[in-house]
Amino acid sequence: MRMPTLNIIALLTGLLAFGLTTPMAGAATLEEAKQAIENARQLRAGEFAPEHLNDAREALADAEKMLRKGESAADVRRKLDEAEINAREAARISQAFSQRFHDLVEARDRMQMADSKKFRADLAKRAEDDFARVVDAFENGHERKAEGAAKMARNTIHAAEVVAAREQIAKPLSRAISGARKLDARRYAPKAMTEAVKSLHLVERIIRETPNEQTRAWSIARRGQIQARRATRIAAFGKKFSKDPAAIETWVDAQDNRMRMLGEVLGVELNRGQTPEEQLTLLQQAAQDMQQSHKAQMDDAEKAIRELSEKLSKYEAQYKSDLAALGEIRRKLQLKRDAEAKIKRLTKLFKPSDVDILLTPDADVILRLKALNFRSGSAVIPPAAYPVLDHVLESIALFKGRNVRIEGHTDFIGSSAYNQELSERRAQAVREYIRSRLEQSDVDISAVGYGENKPIANNETAEGRARNRRIDIVLLAPRS
Repeated sequence: MRMPTLNIIALLTGLLAFGLTTPMAGAATLEEAKQAIENARQLRAGEFAPEHLNDAREALADAEKMLRKGESAADVRRKLDEAEINAREAARISQAFSQRFHDLVEARDRMQMADSKKFRADLAKRAEDDFARVVDAFENGHERKAEGAAKMARNTIHAAEVVAAREQIAKPLSRAISGARKLDARRYAPKAMTEAVKSLHLVERIIRETPNEQTRAWSIARRGQIQARRATRIAAFGKKFSKDPAAIETWVDAQDNRMRMLGEVLGVELNRGQTPEEQLTLLQQAAQDMQQSHKAQMDDAEKAIRELSEKLSKYEAQYKSDLAALGEIRRKLQLKRDAEAKIKRLTKLFKPSDVDILLTPDADVILRLKALNFRSGSAVIPPAAYPVLDHVLESIALFKGRNVRIEGHTDFIGSSAYNQELSERRAQAVREYIRSRLEQSDVDISAVGYGENKPIANNETAEGRARNRRIDIVLLAPRS
């Protein structure tokens, strides 16, 4: 509800009269108390220190009410001090809780993100009640009691996670395999079916034993579904050909047309009388001839470069440093041109709202993941971000030969030590996801956390803080 203009003016006049719009020694201003409460809220004090946060909010509401009534400045200041002290304590407790019980916090986050109450509302409620007991004990200073309560909470949250993961990860794969079996896919596509079933067994074991590896389970389930769909497609072909043998001719004609189109690109004339093996041999030979022709052109170019280098060699001593600098500039320029060409392809993979794509002067490519929004104090990757990370995998494959650095960054809410540790855990979580999905084994992937030390926007605004909380995927250009 909007406050009438006259009331706003009266409130501002009162603030000025009481000296509450500027800091005073030993006394919080209205804005300082509000900011302290907002900082605590961003650190999830509503979940990890609810009593202190509620006390802070009540004290702030009392102070605002006293201001409107025109009560004494000293009483108002006392209430504002009370609000700020409780808010700061709520923030401190929230940071301590999320560090001490980060595994429990992240297990609960996974449970909630998987919408476990949709599948077993009673189990999800019991898990939330157990978690609340841990919070209550810790907030009131009973750390040993909190540790004991955390053991029970871990068990119930684990059970709720397993139920949700089976429904959301294992069940779709199981349905895909079941659909393939109905078409007798084991007969027509035994390899694909074997891989799909192996994936299902592995996913079920991961969910049962280590639900914290949910991203790995999801990755394996995706591969299993691909194999199950492949088996289904092959089995459908097999069934069709069994019922209608004439369909084989149509399929062969379509394959011949594809091969003939490829032959036209390579300058080879194919005919229907040739076997697929003969056609493939001709295409391979044409491709080799093209490669040899290209190699000959490259050899001629290299020979010209060598001759030019020999002519320039007598000047090398005099201009050695200049030539080295020029060579490095040319190398970087070539890398940037190659990167720019590939970035055009990257823009088709990502939505502008999901990722910012940047090119540095050293030709490094930065994928700034705007769609990867961690919960405060947590390093759990939201399932909604999986498709974006899958496109990151395609980007790594496109920039073949580049190593990858994953950078975690935070805003400045919370202590620097807290933010540093959190940024490292988040970067490591993304690294583990990418490594589990990446088929290239020769890519070096590192993870580093910078905490709050490398902001890209103003930390004093909510919009700026949101931009500073980020994961950057850096595709590193080869160094000289």
